[in-house]
Amino acid sequence: MPEIISCSQTLIISSMTLRSFPSLASLSATAAQELARLAKESIAKRGRFTLALSGGKTPRALYEILAKDYSTVIDWSQVHLFWGDERNVPHSDLESNYRMVKESLLDRIEIPLENVHAVPILMEDTAATVATRYAAVIQKMFGQGIPEFDLILLGLGNDGHTASLFPGMSEHEMNNGVVIATHSPIPPLERVSLTLFVINNVRNVFFLVAGEGKKEILKAVLTDAGNADSKYPAARVSPRSELVWFVDETAMS
Repeated sequence: MPEIISCSQTLIISSMTLRSFPSLASLSATAAQELARLAKESIAKRGRFTLALSGGKTPRALYEILAKDYSTVIDWSQVHLFWGDERNVPHSDLESNYRMVKESLLDRIEIPLENVHAVPILMEDTAATVATRYAAVIQKMFGQGIPEFDLILLGLGNDGHTASLFPGMSEHEMNNGVVIATHSPIPPLERVSLTLFVINNVRNVFFLVAGEGKKEILKAVLTDAGNADSKYPAARVSPRSELVWFVDETAMS
């Protein structure tokens, strides 16, 4: 088991825990260990660990640590991987969240192909069609009703978006079913995302936030955290279980 790198500061605010780290490397190392702990507990209790992954730059370091240090520590045969959101581009595209995870994690661990539940994208499909198809993939695993993932990894956009839920979306749009099509203000424009309804039913939520460019939006989101009417989708994340923010010192400054 890799050595845990302790965070420099931990704040517990209501049901939210905020953990500050000196660097993205130390943040990622601790997040990896916490993820491995949850995986072990979930497999022992329920026989599987269901994890919804995040795209973007920040989680890549976490995935690389998981591939390097946890390839045998985690029982990947009992892990089921999903995606919290995806761009409506081919899996081979440089903008694909799936491609990033494949390069940093999937190609470097032994996980059954049937345990990797990528967003099913065909070039001729609209994001709405992809969203419907992906909802069926999720419901095949969890059954009808609200899926209950063991853990979802989330990031924080400079505008306060998370997954592919963007400011300006109505309450109905963000909670309409299991998976929805959304429109990003920056390319790739067409996205699919788990709904806020699903995110708030997850057992554990890890936000991963790093970089000086995130400090203003982080402050705004944390100030508004738990506000169901917030203009920031990230601030509306309020799971019924554990919410942990892993933040590096440059974002906290």
